[in-house]
Amino acid sequence: MKKHLFLAALLCAALSASAQNSLQSALPLLQKNNRTAAENQRVLQIFRSSKDPDTVFAAGASLVKNPPSKAQEPALFNLVLKNDDALKQTFAAVIITAMGAVYDELTPVLQNALQSKDLVLRSYAAGAYGIINPNDQNYALDVVRLYAYDPAFAVRSLNVLTDDTKAQLKYLKQAASSANDNTRAAAAAWLTSLHSEGAAKQLLKMAKTETVPSVQSQIATGLAKNRAYTLAAVAKELRRDYNSPAAATYALALGFMTGNAVDTVRKGLLSANKNERINAARAAAYMAGVLSNPDAFTYSSDRTFDIGLLKSLIPQLKVLVQTGDENVRIYAQNTLTQIEKLMN
Repeated sequence: MKKHLFLAALLCAALSASAQNSLQSALPLLQKNNRTAAENQRVLQIFRSSKDPDTVFAAGASLVKNPPSKAQEPALFNLVLKNDDALKQTFAAVIITAMGAVYDELTPVLQNALQSKDLVLRSYAAGAYGIINPNDQNYALDVVRLYAYDPAFAVRSLNVLTDDTKAQLKYLKQAASSANDNTRAAAAAWLTSLHSEGAAKQLLKMAKTETVPSVQSQIATGLAKNRAYTLAAVAKELRRDYNSPAAATYALALGFMTGNAVDTVRKGLLSANKNERINAARAAAYMAGVLSNPDAFTYSSDRTFDIGLLKSLIPQLKVLVQTGDENVRIYAQNTLTQIEKLMN
């Protein structure tokens, strides 16, 4: 009996390894943008033939983002009609909708998926369901969560559900208060893209209470990319207790603002307020990290110029290392270390 169990375990491990290898080998194609018709046909074949759920999921999501040609619709409908694989059935329905068609017949399949415990699958199903059933806005928050995985499809779905900008912002605000981390992060990312005063105010509100690092990072990115509306408000928050999660969000936001926030950081370093000095030093450390990243161009229009601005903070940081209390010295020294790494 033990021998049979051991062999079964080995077989499961081998199958798992085989599935992982299958997905890894397919990923370069699945992640490729602007695929040719022949390449999309290969992805569709992977989606139809794979028995590994992770590969099916990845291929299905890829086909939602880069839909196949209209000629492939019958093959996808064939998968919808087969109910022996709910995952393929659901994604086939979503892919057909992403192709531009609106078929009421797909509603039952999508409704079943909307009851799934898999929140990502629910998000894709909600995107397609909203396009087919624009009068039912019960799953709008799932559509907002979809933004984290496929922004274009999420925007298309919410635009069908409502073309009222205020109504859309209402759903984003609701999602920003969700108990689900991914939903809040998606809401922050979507708000970031709006570049409006109303969206910026909501990001500032989220920053005050968010404690999950991944969501904090997304909020900080949003505050940085909307600095015309947020810089002054973020600067005031440097006085916040440096041990609080919110202080880290605001400091990171200033770091993402790179050279545009150097003057604000400089004033913070010169402040008589201990929290302000520490948070300003932390913001400068984050700024050094951002500018040392290969993706620095995302946050800086002139990396060399912004590095020069950051270096101008070195004298004041050295003063803090020499004259500050223990905590101030630790943060100031860490920032100097990060700037030195950037310069080397």
